[in-house]
Amino acid sequence: MDETELNYQRGQQAKQLLESELLNEMFRKIEEDCQREIRASSLLETEVREKAYLLLKTVDVLKTKLRAVYDTGVMAEVAIRRRGRPPKQV
Repeated sequence: MDETELNYQRGQQAKQLLESELLNEMFRKIEEDCQREIRASSLLETEVREKAYLLLKTVDVLKTKLRAVYDTGVMAEVAIRRRGRPPKQV
């Protein structure tokens, strides 16, 4: 398997994750919990807010990375089709 085919397969896996109801539900739950912690924290609880903020940013980075892998997979699919053959399904 060449790199283009590997990118396509990884993109398909990323697509499944991005479309996963369970994963998206967990992301929403983490985001809601963090927002709740931030709102409920007192003025002096900066560490609590910072930890919640960092977790929110981590979720954002994970989503962005998954989207980048998916986008790379889409480009790989185009390249494979230009070779005159359909990509192998995962």
